[in-house]
Amino acid sequence: MPQLVPLRSVATCLASLFLFATLAVAAPPEPPKGFRPLFNGENLEGWYGHNPHLSVKLKDEKKEENLRKQREEFPLHWKVENGELINSGTGPYATTNDEYGDIELLLEYKTVPKADSGIYLRGTPQVQIWDWNQKSDPKKPNRNAYFGSGGLFNNTPGTLGRDPLMRADRPFGEWNKVRIRQIGPRTWVTLNGQAVVMGAVMENYWDRSQPLPAKGPIMLQTHGGEIRWRNIFVRDIPAKEAESFLKSNPLIPEPTEFDVAYGPHPKQVLHFWKAESETPTPVLLFVHGGGWRAGGRLTRLSEMIHKLLAEGISVVSVEYRFTPEAEADGVIPPVKGPLHDAARALQLVRSRAKEWNLDPQRIGACGTSAGACTSLWLAFHPDLADPNSDDPIARESTRLLCAAVMGAQTTLDPQQMKEWIPNSRYGAHAFGIKEDTDKGINAFDEFLNSREKILPWIAEYSPYALVTSDDPPIYLNYAAAPALGQPEKDPTHSANFGVKLQERCREVGVPCELYYPGAKDASHTSSVDYLIEKLKSQPGK
Repeated sequence: MPQLVPLRSVATCLASLFLFATLAVAAPPEPPKGFRPLFNGENLEGWYGHNPHLSVKLKDEKKEENLRKQREEFPLHWKVENGELINSGTGPYATTNDEYGDIELLLEYKTVPKADSGIYLRGTPQVQIWDWNQKSDPKKPNRNAYFGSGGLFNNTPGTLGRDPLMRADRPFGEWNKVRIRQIGPRTWVTLNGQAVVMGAVMENYWDRSQPLPAKGPIMLQTHGGEIRWRNIFVRDIPAKEAESFLKSNPLIPEPTEFDVAYGPHPKQVLHFWKAESETPTPVLLFVHGGGWRAGGRLTRLSEMIHKLLAEGISVVSVEYRFTPEAEADGVIPPVKGPLHDAARALQLVRSRAKEWNLDPQRIGACGTSAGACTSLWLAFHPDLADPNSDDPIARESTRLLCAAVMGAQTTLDPQQMKEWIPNSRYGAHAFGIKEDTDKGINAFDEFLNSREKILPWIAEYSPYALVTSDDPPIYLNYAAAPALGQPEKDPTHSANFGVKLQERCREVGVPCELYYPGAKDASHTSSVDYLIEKLKSQPGK
């Protein structure tokens, strides 16, 4: 006879099973303030299946039948698991029941190698999601997966926003965080905290002669491999907020010349904006920051370009190889890659002076952080022109009329950094120096330990070491006041760098204006005002 289980034990077991089942179901996603969830984390409610490419050319009954079939197939290809919306890479796209106009959209995704996906806004492709490990294919020059995800891939090639400003993708296996702001036809995309599209106009893929629809569904594309989505939230942007945002973020004009190559590497390109003038114009060479390892070429330039063009100053924005890419090309030390790329870009610009209506004697440089260091290196380095070269571009001068920079590192000497800013931690990567995990030594300390061996490199690539009396005037701008010899909140962009460079410039008679909050001797509070004054003056004045 089977043994009977006490009723209380049965009840306890059932309660435990119920608790386990409750815990196994992921809690509904909690939206940030002002947002609401589009995906409840439990089922496919609020979504249906639709791949518009399969139905756009159909009409009447055939179209209705296609749409009905896609709706039926949707749950066969999509599932919900642990609060994630999952697709294996096939079937219709996940499409919201509701339509949206001006919105801010937050979501996270995780994908796999060789997958190809994207986010359709107002039913229109798309904010692209790539397998960014794909190599550049010369046979497909407009398919730049190598540049990373987040760009408006279905826009016309050779326009701003089609490719992302930088590669911000995380490695496979990690979640990527996306923030999209859509106002009218303009799109802003932030990927993992980095701005990759800055207010570009999203084209109407379905009819490029028409603007983007005023409203439409959000669609999650699936193609070629598994993709997982979670934490999908949206908020509507009110009309007043949209108007204010657009006013403070004017549309960046399309470059006069887009991605002009100055070298063979895919990153050795520049944009050129021509200022309208009957006479040759001065030109600003802008070099973006990011530690020579990241960053996008419109970052901070977007705040300056309208004023510069209005003042009759043409603009060049330089993309360049980052230090890992320079290392892959065999460049030693790695920092030589981005610095010499900027010099080569400057030579190309000067070689196009007549064609682009530029005054080759009035070229200034500007940049932020590492781009600022590059600009100062150009300002102080002896002319790299090779008059005997068979290459006409290499025969052009690399000298500048002036430089105006923001948050510059003015030395790459770890000993000087430590003296000026005791908690310095920047610069080892410039020379390919890494932490010694076996000895438990961090990268900066290893940098300091290696100083004697790399003194020739420091002398060649550190702006401070290159200053001579024949150098052009410079302007330094920092966000906080200096505190020499004291630990800094932001040691990488400390005004201590500026104080010491200004001292060195004064020793040899090079004009150097230093601005920071509270500075008493500065005549300009912004780099752009300094540049306008210097570039619009005649050389030597």
